[in-house]
Amino acid sequence: MARRIRSSVWVLFLANLGLAALAAIPIYRGILRFTGHSLMSAELTQGLPLDWLIDFGFNSKGSFDRYAELIALIGLLSIPVNTVLSGGVLAYLREPDRSFAVGQFARDAARYAWRLLRLMAIGLFFYWLVFRVLYQGLGGLIDAHTADWQSDRTVFWIRLGAAILLVAFLGLVNLVIDYARVRLVREDGSSAAWAFLASLGFCLRRLPGAATVYGVLMFASLALLGLYWLVVPWPLINAPEAAQGLARYREPLAVALLFVGQQVVMFGRYWLRVAAWAGEWSYSSEPR
Repeated sequence: MARRIRSSVWVLFLANLGLAALAAIPIYRGILRFTGHSLMSAELTQGLPLDWLIDFGFNSKGSFDRYAELIALIGLLSIPVNTVLSGGVLAYLREPDRSFAVGQFARDAARYAWRLLRLMAIGLFFYWLVFRVLYQGLGGLIDAHTADWQSDRTVFWIRLGAAILLVAFLGLVNLVIDYARVRLVREDGSSAAWAFLASLGFCLRRLPGAATVYGVLMFASLALLGLYWLVVPWPLINAPEAAQGLARYREPLAVALLFVGQQVVMFGRYWLRVAAWAGEWSYSSEPR
């Protein structure tokens, strides 16, 4: 199913690449104004030295705060953007043999946008509730009762248990929202609240299977990142210039190759995201 609607992966990839560019361009311009085309500009292709960062922060006051605010804003903007785009992707799962067209994708995304945004709001509320109850409430209770304990090992295991419980409930919310998104599009006309409640009941009744469909592709996405880390020749990229026969070309070539490699990984992750929706669509459509 994912292969038949693979064109929609490009929409997710390019839309998120555009959002990333919105956050990156002001940072790039700020650093370029400070370094110009100096030797330091070439050295920055291998990393950001602490001394240079301190110097940049001192001479360009407030830049780090502005960049952080911009990245946070774009990150928040990406949540509703990807929520709306998911409607266009999921609509193609209803007719996977239909040829892809950008105009039709946009119409499908607009058709389900408001209901998916309301579902997103429900999900954000439950994320907040989990953090409020388990992270702040339970975490604060543990800190208050274990402050005077002598056994650090016991305190560690108690806090680890609370952390596992937090991750488990966040995973459950993720799972329910994912299946609710699929149900909302598959059963056209349903409300966001009904889709959430129906998905919650489905996930609780068939938790092992529902979690497996979601989890296998999630771990595949993490494995893709691990493969990227293993494949990239980091020693060659970070080697001193003297060890390179084409030293003047090494930095731009290394940056270009890293960029291309990272975009391949991101495209693969979006493909796995679409594959996860296809798997959830198929599994939730099966008879009990």
